[in-house]
Amino acid sequence: MALATGTLPLLCAPVVLAGFAVTTIQPRIVERILQVNGNLDLTLTPKVEEAIGKGIPIQVVVDLRLFRERPLIWDERIQTWGLRRELSYHALSGQYLVGSVSAVPADRESFTSLNEALTELGAIDSVALPVNERLAAGADYRLDVRVRLDIEALPSLLRPVAYTSSDWNLNSEWTTWKVRH
Repeated sequence: MALATGTLPLLCAPVVLAGFAVTTIQPRIVERILQVNGNLDLTLTPKVEEAIGKGIPIQVVVDLRLFRERPLIWDERIQTWGLRRELSYHALSGQYLVGSVSAVPADRESFTSLNEALTELGAIDSVALPVNERLAAGADYRLDVRVRLDIEALPSLLRPVAYTSSDWNLNSEWTTWKVRH
């Protein structure tokens, strides 16, 4: 009987599944700028958390594709973008660092907990993306978005493990969002 009551809490404990998901995206076109706000749900596996804790940075890429909707044939792809952000751990300060990979000088924010850092990493706040093509007046547009862990950005010795282990397969599905004018 002690065995049965001892395992009951384990059976009733909530299971937290790791993975990435696009939860909310609010795209809007103003002149020739696509403005994007939204949130991503970024839940890591224990193996990825362990790697970050040992000083291995990870890069998360948000892929965005803008399409002009057409009723009779396939939608026309207008432009694509990739937003790249990095999460790392600084052992001396005990801080998690989040920032854009392309920012020069490095634009990093620090957090005391991994959950706070993941929340910031998943926040898309007022991102302005230039649209190179001329947009048709009155046309309907959609934005496809996904988020993924960039395995190629990992140290070369870790890549084979990451490619062959489901612990490192952190990719969302494509989601579609209507673009407002």
